[in-house]
Amino acid sequence: MKLSLPKALFFAGLLCSLPSAASAYIDPGTGSYLLQLLIAAFVAVSFTVKIFWKRISKFISAKILKKNRSVDEG
Repeated sequence: MKLSLPKALFFAGLLCSLPSAASAYIDPGTGSYLLQLLIAAFVAVSFTVKIFWKRISKFISAKILKKNRSVDEG
């Protein structure tokens, strides 16, 4: 990737303008919130799979049967 001089100067200026150290901390509630997000994502995916399980199983079995038929014919 070729970087032109104006772009390089822009990015160099941008890097120089950023603070070198941040005086910040992660609030204890943040960890709890992230855990809740992970649990919610797991429950949502599980519920979605439960709802569409018949479609998923039909799709997989159709693929397996198609593969087995092609192996038997070949």
